[in-house]
Amino acid sequence: MLDFLGFCLDNDLMNSTANNLTLIPTKCAICGTLDNAQEIYPPRLYEEAIDEKTFSARRFYDKKNHFRIVKCEKCGLLRSDPIIDVKLVGKLYEDSSLTYESHIPNLRKTYGRYLKRITRFLPAKDRLLEIGCGNGFFLEEALDHGFREVWGAEPGVEAIEKASSRVKKNIKLGMFSAQMFPENVFDIVCIFQTLEHFIDPAKVLDDCQKILKPGGVVLAINHNLDSLPVKIFGEKSPVVDIEHMYLFSADTMKKIFEKAGLKTVDVFSVWNRHSFGYLLTLIPFPKILKDFLIKIANFLSLARLPLFLPIGNVGVAGQKPKL
Repeated sequence: MLDFLGFCLDNDLMNSTANNLTLIPTKCAICGTLDNAQEIYPPRLYEEAIDEKTFSARRFYDKKNHFRIVKCEKCGLLRSDPIIDVKLVGKLYEDSSLTYESHIPNLRKTYGRYLKRITRFLPAKDRLLEIGCGNGFFLEEALDHGFREVWGAEPGVEAIEKASSRVKKNIKLGMFSAQMFPENVFDIVCIFQTLEHFIDPAKVLDDCQKILKPGGVVLAINHNLDSLPVKIFGEKSPVVDIEHMYLFSADTMKKIFEKAGLKTVDVFSVWNRHSFGYLLTLIPFPKILKDFLIKIANFLSLARLPLFLPIGNVGVAGQKPKL
């Protein structure tokens, strides 16, 4: 293990909370190597970096918090290295808050659009699982798309408490693993903006393989390192974040799917539906300027204006071999 202070390069990045932690080296999820990597960004960890607030999805922050980011020299996959212990990660997600309820209608439309796109590859529309399902809003969308039975895995207690009675009983609490569900039962497993949060995404996909029916599909949507917004903003992009243990491109997504024995059947650029106000919060402007622009948008009644844009996500569908 590596002492936390060894990776705090600037005095203003040090804090008393972090001083009592140790960081654990990570390995490439595709190649399995520990040290065959080049540093892309040094760590930037502030006092509030290690708590349940910064491990709450789509929260807003003023300071850039992330672990050291490295790139595998062999396959090109980016990852955080070193990171905090896996048990602490699980606890932080368990205590996290559901912070994006106002965005759910737009997220539901986005994910529903791509569920419809992938349906043609499925053996049936019997059972769907979403990993990291929050309060189950997409599970309700899947029911509306004609799926007979839907299930979710979600580590956040608050999120599950806010789920509707329509799906709540079928959401299991905890970080996803194959042990939660029987083998060979799901037609599709959906992972939306969640795969990069896992310490071992390769194992997550291996576990998906086990619980999928032959011919079943994993549908994942992630941030895309090759997208124009990430290339423009670099380290200032929202993609580079303490929650993101891995950072994917379309190429590395296909590689990690293939490692799990999932044949890539579709790769696509994602068009996200978001409000104009929410998109303003994603731009890495100084806080005073960002707050001013949001106030102007609210004054002009533009903040809630829905926009449909490619803001830097990639979707990949991988299929389990058929019998």
